[in-house]
Amino acid sequence: MNIYFDEAGNSGQNLLDKVQPVYVLVSHNFSKNEAEDILQPIITESKEIHFNKIKKYPKYQKPIETILNNPKINYERVKIAYYNKKFALCAHLVDQLVETTFFHKNIPYYENGLNIMFAQSLYLQTEIFDSKKEYTELLVLFQKMIRTKDSLSIKNFYAKANDIYNNIAKSSDENFFLPILISKKYINQILDSINKFSIDLALPSLTLLSDIWSKNENVKINIIHDNSKQVAFWKEFIDFLSKDIVNKKIEIGFDDRKMVFPLQIESIEMVDSKDSIQIQLSDLIGSSFAHYAKNILLEINPNDKMAKIIAETKLANMEVHPLQPDLSFFTKEFKGNKTDINPLDFLALKSMENRDKYNDSYPK
Repeated sequence: MNIYFDEAGNSGQNLLDKVQPVYVLVSHNFSKNEAEDILQPIITESKEIHFNKIKKYPKYQKPIETILNNPKINYERVKIAYYNKKFALCAHLVDQLVETTFFHKNIPYYENGLNIMFAQSLYLQTEIFDSKKEYTELLVLFQKMIRTKDSLSIKNFYAKANDIYNNIAKSSDENFFLPILISKKYINQILDSINKFSIDLALPSLTLLSDIWSKNENVKINIIHDNSKQVAFWKEFIDFLSKDIVNKKIEIGFDDRKMVFPLQIESIEMVDSKDSIQIQLSDLIGSSFAHYAKNILLEINPNDKMAKIIAETKLANMEVHPLQPDLSFFTKEFKGNKTDINPLDFLALKSMENRDKYNDSYPK
């Protein structure tokens, strides 16, 4: 089955981009004729339809609204991953620093959803508490440390972490923050394993939606993706995860956070959007959702006219797969069982078992 992907709001490893605070990956399985039919309300002299080029013109507002209310725009045909980038950066800090500390202390981390709760708490510190300025500065320094990996960025990050820790009043908050400080013992090991797109959102969103499509349709999928240097960067590694990591299908993860390996991806093709009407439809859907999410969900400009129009369409009310703060996680019970498999343990073991293929595929 051919699935057509396009992303909106990709700012690479700058997850604190104020102009593009959300990342969206959209995917659909419309044929060429279906895509042409859906896009028919838009009449333009351009050979290529781009939401960001036409959204400012009033004459396109009604056609876009009509398209986003098309009965075919539904979850069965369109699947969307939506990321609040600042929250995603909090999750990356937790995964890189806190998880490593917990691993060396032999403390369960992913099994009970502790990683999610830790990321939620960190995000709240950057948004609503009195210390939000200091915690946001910590995120800025973490991102710089991940991107540059030099001694000065490491020094600056942990200096800020020490300042925050020394000004914490409650012992419970000290216990929350301490694993970040302890991670300094392992920071060189952590940074050695990081490449230039390690905190980019293209890989996790693509594998997530691919897994959902293959499970829902019970088929292997062919990915047709708009040209993306990030996806091109990861392509050989995705091939490894799809073809070489394990022979028989196995579900990896905890409770409802599971993914099938090998990934059920038959092929990945990169195309120029001007040559594919399906990719142009992906652009319109994805960029529309990103515009709505930025202005309405994040309340950047809730009076933006185009965003308010999109908010009333079927698209804005569709089921999506978000990575965003959700206070309900603090009361959720994570019910695993003895057959659950830790994804990090699985990936590490299978990568070592297939070391040559892994080494050839993993980008340095």
